[in-house]
Amino acid sequence: MPQLRFLFSLLLVVLFQACVNMQSRFELQTGDLLFSVGKDSSELVAAIQTSTGQDKEIPFSHVGMVSIENGRSYVLEATHPGGVVKTPLKAFFNETAVLNGKHLIAVGRVTSDFEYTIANAIKNAEKHLGKGYDYAYSETNDQFYCSELVRFAFLDSHGKPIFEPQAMSFKNPQTGDIDAYWIKHFEKLGKPVPEGEPGTNPADMAQSPVIKIVHKYY
Repeated sequence: MPQLRFLFSLLLVVLFQACVNMQSRFELQTGDLLFSVGKDSSELVAAIQTSTGQDKEIPFSHVGMVSIENGRSYVLEATHPGGVVKTPLKAFFNETAVLNGKHLIAVGRVTSDFEYTIANAIKNAEKHLGKGYDYAYSETNDQFYCSELVRFAFLDSHGKPIFEPQAMSFKNPQTGDIDAYWIKHFEKLGKPVPEGEPGTNPADMAQSPVIKIVHKYY
């Protein structure tokens, strides 16, 4: 019996170590989506996290797309205030919040039905490099916020986005009223708050049926 217990304990250790090794060997692929929580403590990030991602595991405030080129990894993303940029992967991680020593990043990968969209998604995102950040959160202008860039990069064989639009909400879920930050934000732009207009956000996109979360760094 003692020998059996020892062997059983040894087997558990081996299995645990195998799982740890599998996690450490995770490799990103071109087209992977990185859902993250920014370490930026700006009012904009706070407002995004308040208005989106409620009842979700992590209130993701940002998403970017991985592009691996000649062995180097980059992230195509639309950032505040930089607009659409190509960021080295390490720099992307450095801009992500850390909890218990781990970056708050989850990796989403399109399902097999949509793998064919990846190559063109990279090209579609790259053609927008240098364009401004979409502070108006509008799908009708030629600027982009983070999940909007992803939505219009991944197109099906008919040229339609594989990510369905969501009705945007700028309300504070605790009060049910439009958050004060967004009222001031859109007043400065001279535009009404686009409550209910089609759009998307990282928290909802992370739960889209067209992708699967394949890895978490936290």
